[in-house]
Amino acid sequence: MAVVARRGFDATVAEIADISGVSARTIFRHYASHDQLIASTVKDMFEECGRGPVEGIPRSSEDLDGWLEGIAGTIHKRNAEIIGDAFWDIHAPRHNASDIFLELDAYRREFRTRGVRYLTARAWRAAGASGDPPDELVLAFALNFSVFTTQALLVDFEQTPAEIGRLTADLLRTLLKQAAAAAPSGEVQTGSTGT
Repeated sequence: MAVVARRGFDATVAEIADISGVSARTIFRHYASHDQLIASTVKDMFEECGRGPVEGIPRSSEDLDGWLEGIAGTIHKRNAEIIGDAFWDIHAPRHNASDIFLELDAYRREFRTRGVRYLTARAWRAAGASGDPPDELVLAFALNFSVFTTQALLVDFEQTPAEIGRLTADLLRTLLKQAAAAAPSGEVQTGSTGT
């Protein structure tokens, strides 16, 4: 994952073998091709980014503002450290892509949309709203948690993942409160936390 994060899809089997402490021949015993190795590694990167509970973050139902800041900081830190510069290859359009990369693209899309919808729904409920969150709020979460946002603010604006996380949390907090306030009266419960 470290080699792919640094070099993207240009990572060679030799580089990966070297850092893994095995021979290229050993790698090819497990992966039929370079594309299969890269695709498997990228899937592992996605899994690592979305792995389990994050220590030190309050529960969304108890402290929505703290949860938003903690989860946003964690997402941008993982985007920067785990995905890194591989973002550009992972999301680049590939003309005449191999079946392996087409499958990877479908996996990436499903993984991302499922994760964003889950986090948005969790924040929506913690804000005291019921039903499904508005599509615009889901898109706001998608935009603010994207690896593109991480990369653009890291590279172009020299922000740290922690700074990006705080900005993301502030923006999403504002948008969440606006969406909850605009929800039909039966969809927002009174006495909610975090609003």
